[in-house]
Amino acid sequence: MILPAPPLAQFAWLVHGFSTRRGGVSSFDSLPPSGDGGDLNLGQVPGDPAKNVRENRRRLVAWLGAKNMQLILQRQIHSDLIRVLDGAGFPAPSPHGSGRPPARSSRMGSPAGDALITDRPGLLLAVLVADCLPILLVDAKQRIVAAVHCGWRGTARRLAGKAVGRMRLLFGSRPEDLWAAIGPGIGSCCYAVGPEVVEEFTSQFSYADDTLLVTRTRPLSPLELKRNIMIHPLRSNFGLRVKKETYLDLPRANFQQLRDAGVRARQIYSASLCTSCHPELFFSHRRDAGHTGRMMGLVGIRKDR
Repeated sequence: MILPAPPLAQFAWLVHGFSTRRGGVSSFDSLPPSGDGGDLNLGQVPGDPAKNVRENRRRLVAWLGAKNMQLILQRQIHSDLIRVLDGAGFPAPSPHGSGRPPARSSRMGSPAGDALITDRPGLLLAVLVADCLPILLVDAKQRIVAAVHCGWRGTARRLAGKAVGRMRLLFGSRPEDLWAAIGPGIGSCCYAVGPEVVEEFTSQFSYADDTLLVTRTRPLSPLELKRNIMIHPLRSNFGLRVKKETYLDLPRANFQQLRDAGVRARQIYSASLCTSCHPELFFSHRRDAGHTGRMMGLVGIRKDR
């Protein structure tokens, strides 16, 4: 099952989509009963044979009508590394974004990075996600596309905005020609973060306290209450029995970064679907305590259009 970004459907030369967990041959215990097959796991994760992943990817490409396209993936490391593909292989990322150095392979096979850009037809750029945001960028005038992987680290490093900047620098993309689609990811309803993330965002973004970070209180769970009583018996017996937590709005943070990079608000689509809230549709690394599959965000330029 593939979710499209409706604003991008107007471009007949473009292939794109956000996969869900439905319609594959894999199996994870957290999958609710369904009549449309098993899990569509697209990542090499423990517990799922490689043959399952190959079949799931074959199905995905077929659903997209992209059998004649080459699927391109990186070894994602939650960085701000951006690679530009010219069809001749993986070039190493330039620290200044001013050129396309010779190809260089990592010792683990796939090059490391978290964003891909190309103007070459026939390449299907993809990012793997299971709570992080897949973001697709499209220059509708020059036919340039990008796939970006943004967790909290990539967001704090302004990766989506840097990808727009790289498109403008290397290809001369104009902000008014750019379209963006933010795919399903963990929402502020479920994304509780620790003090190190709060500090990172408040130090990087002046508007973080007002728009990106939300503080809520909840009752302590029985396990938390028991632990508090054992460690602080007097304070726990007579003090408040609630916990304050801070939640991060990752989609909104990336929306704002795209706006800051010059993309028009009406040309930014956000799926507004929380991966943690919808186990029937999505994998979620946090909800499933790491035992889960991976979805993809994909974008490419068709050869025949």
